[in-house]
Amino acid sequence: MSALLSDDLPRLLELYDFDEPLVELAQEVNKPSHLLSVLLTEQCFGAAITFLAHCLKKDFSITWGYACLNHAPVSWSKQEINVLEDIESWLKEPTDNHRRIHEKNLHVLGVKSPVAWLGQAIFWSGGSITPEGAPDVSPSPSLFGQAVSGAIQLAGLVEDAKHSNTLYPRFINLGIRLVEGMQKDDLLSLSPEGI
Repeated sequence: MSALLSDDLPRLLELYDFDEPLVELAQEVNKPSHLLSVLLTEQCFGAAITFLAHCLKKDFSITWGYACLNHAPVSWSKQEINVLEDIESWLKEPTDNHRRIHEKNLHVLGVKSPVAWLGQAIFWSGGSITPEGAPDVSPSPSLFGQAVSGAIQLAGLVEDAKHSNTLYPRFINLGIRLVEGMQKDDLLSLSPEGI
């Protein structure tokens, strides 16, 4: 089972309004994994993170984001640790109740928290975004990927932005492992040295 929404690169490029440099580099390759390798070589880290966030299946995307946050050298607050535990609960059992737990995390933790954005991605992963009992309203399709991308990009900057050039390639390599067939549980069990 592929971690990607499609193995067809041109089809993946239609999922989101990707930046022009990414689209141009995609014309030179024929597989998503090759595009990611080129983006890494060209140090287009933001583009690679955005591509993965929008093109991985939602459960794989959240798994990837969760692994990145766990591998970031960050001292999370107690509130963030609680949200990380809620994210783990959703990964084990992606029910609507576990999804709705993340409805207010962004407001509580603030927009500077990568953990809050990953929780927000879960809330936007499916189902209605209106309060329970209100008419259903689905989130915009791009919100999920934007939240995952934002969470991962922020995670590389939280403690010290000078480490982002080291962290972003590690994060992208975690995503590439999923694209190349690594199972979600195996990704989550990797030690930072195993990346």
